[in-house]
Amino acid sequence: MYIKAYGNNTYSEFLEFDLQDVFSENAKRFISESGYTAEQLSYRTNLSVSTINRLKAGQNLTIHGICALAEALGKDWRVFFA
Repeated sequence: MYIKAYGNNTYSEFLEFDLQDVFSENAKRFISESGYTAEQLSYRTNLSVSTINRLKAGQNLTIHGICALAEALGKDWRVFFA
């Protein structure tokens, strides 16, 4: 397990980095498998293209964004964290 941050971080901060990485990897894979572009996903999710790109990067994860992306891809939101 690779941890990006060093220093006086708390255990929960390290877990946050790992969850973001797992989400990002899965989101990229599911989006690639779907064949949708960021623009198409933006339309299907009612999220901006920049929000789609942030989700793909594992940044600014919100329940609303995760659920919207999952629904647009026909996935259960939990598979992004598996």
